[in-house]
Amino acid sequence: MNYYSLDRFNNWINKIRESHIDFSDPESLVVFDRMMEDLVVACLNVIRAVKERELTKKNAVKELKEIEEIVTGNVDFEDPVKNDFFEYIREGLRAIVNSAIYCLEGKLSKKSFDSLIKEAVKKEKKGDLEGAFDLIVRIGAKVFRGEKLPEELLIPEDSVVLSWIDGIDAINTVMLLMEIDSSEVE
Repeated sequence: MNYYSLDRFNNWINKIRESHIDFSDPESLVVFDRMMEDLVVACLNVIRAVKERELTKKNAVKELKEIEEIVTGNVDFEDPVKNDFFEYIREGLRAIVNSAIYCLEGKLSKKSFDSLIKEAVKKEKKGDLEGAFDLIVRIGAKVFRGEKLPEELLIPEDSVVLSWIDGIDAINTVMLLMEIDSSEVE
């Protein structure tokens, strides 16, 4: 089974191409949020498939790595504003997929969200982007496992950590929406 295809990704790319992006109008940026949330749903389906023994962990991780290749492929909107913003969003997409991988591999941290973020920002300032990314992805794995992000996180606005946290926030949003949906069914 294919959990996230190049066609599905390209549908989002085409929606972005058709969108008018205006940073003073948050509604014009909704397409990016929806794209991230759609990726979260795909990752949740892979995680669910492992829980239901439809996929082995090894095959699920392989599937998620293929999804990461799709979302990190070359994209050009022929619009510098869209290109720049998409690069920012792509970091969030990477964080989502890698959080799902960490969730499956059990790479969780017992540290609080705040301490993981502070540590990630420190690593970023020292130039250790991989180390910073690793810490943020551990936050995402915790969220995939059911922990909720706090309402407010202190992250410098000029930090790449912020773009990764946007991905983690998308995981949190989808998990909260699923919780609301399941409580309405009961």
